[in-house]
Amino acid sequence: MVSHENENYAKLLEESFNNTTEPKMGDVVEGEIINITETSIFINMNGKYDAYADITDYKDKNGKMKYQVGDLLRGFIVEFNNDGIKVSKSLRKQFADKTQIRNAFEEKIPVEGKVFKIVNGGYSVDVLGVRAFCPKSQMDIMLEEDSHYLNNNFTFLVTEYEDNGRNIIVSRKRLLHDEAKIMKEEALENLEAGKVVTGVIRRLTDFGAFVDLGGIEGLLHVSEIAWAHINKPSDVLTVGTEIEVKILAINGEKISLSMKALQDNPLDIAMNELETGTIVECRVLRLHNFGAFVEIIPGVEGLIPISEMAWGKNIRHPKEVLREGDVVSAQIFKLDKNEKKINLSLKALLENPWDNIEEKVKLGELITGTVENNTNFGAFVTITDGITGLLPRSRMPMDMTLNSGDEIELRVTSIDTDSKRISLELKDHPAPESLPQQDDRRPSFKGKPRKGGKPAEWKKWAQETPEVPEDNPFNQL
Repeated sequence: MVSHENENYAKLLEESFNNTTEPKMGDVVEGEIINITETSIFINMNGKYDAYADITDYKDKNGKMKYQVGDLLRGFIVEFNNDGIKVSKSLRKQFADKTQIRNAFEEKIPVEGKVFKIVNGGYSVDVLGVRAFCPKSQMDIMLEEDSHYLNNNFTFLVTEYEDNGRNIIVSRKRLLHDEAKIMKEEALENLEAGKVVTGVIRRLTDFGAFVDLGGIEGLLHVSEIAWAHINKPSDVLTVGTEIEVKILAINGEKISLSMKALQDNPLDIAMNELETGTIVECRVLRLHNFGAFVEIIPGVEGLIPISEMAWGKNIRHPKEVLREGDVVSAQIFKLDKNEKKINLSLKALLENPWDNIEEKVKLGELITGTVENNTNFGAFVTITDGITGLLPRSRMPMDMTLNSGDEIELRVTSIDTDSKRISLELKDHPAPESLPQQDDRRPSFKGKPRKGGKPAEWKKWAQETPEVPEDNPFNQL
């Protein structure tokens, strides 16, 4: 006689068998990962069945496995074999119908599809034997030429399923965005300022290169590519090239990178090897009002001040003497190791015309000069190469007008070799005798100075006569 307890047990066992649904091709399943090997992921599905998946199917585009033991894994049943139930990340055509496509839409599980036609506004995609539409804007994060997609297989997400499967819309961009977001978060967790990493150049612009660091991009500014001056990143870098960079800073999702931080600074080496007086060949890089920056060796720049470009010439801008790209010889006259600055001179390699001034200009001599420029205190006149004299305003008729380039006949009235100044007067209009001949720059006045300073006449002269910087070539006057 069967006991009441045994009857209840038999009933429960029978119900358990009746409630068990056998898995079939295309079913969506989910289970806990119980083991991961080099080739497979093993899953326990509610304790009833064990399943496995190819590990490559669940790696990201960079080949990284983002799952670990204990995580839940979801996918489609795509195969029954001697090893058990095989699960795949996306549903495959031979195991699907519209019901499975609807399940993929509801469960937000990716499906495989092949782009077979380019249509107005997008692409026709064969998804598991059913025609679907992928808008052009949903095919990629950065859209490429149509030929890149046509007749190729991709993984899509079903975003719309209507009219019993007659209207199916899919998106590949959604999946790429989700993958990119996960990869970006993971990448940021592993990056920090000062770390040296390997990346791939993805894009080049005039101001730098964008480098893929495995899920997130960093900017390699053109100034951080090398110590040497670089006009455009494309001159030295190529898209797709793998490079090693150092992370300078991370600000949110903005990452600053450097290649030159991994290289020895050539300026430090040059500061120890170069000496004052050294003559170097250098290339002109940039011209400014105050001088020219030159490249002494790759990565080492120096400055040629405008005052060091020629003897006794009124140079208003370096472009009158140099052009960008010129290669010139110059002599180092200043090395500042603390400031790491190098100053050079062109005129140091030229003959100083004042070294033999007595052979070129004589006191009282009549000469023909060329006006360089006219100022409120006189006209600067070129006497010969590198020698300029001053015709004071006080020695010119009130109605006289001089222009740059005018040729005039003059007489040399004084030569100051110490100060390198020459005073002139017009051949037919000598200076009034009342004016002092020994110094045309500063008249002498008699009388008691006003309280707190010099006579009023002296103050007026000082206001009308601007000071000339010590390094100005006109100081020779």
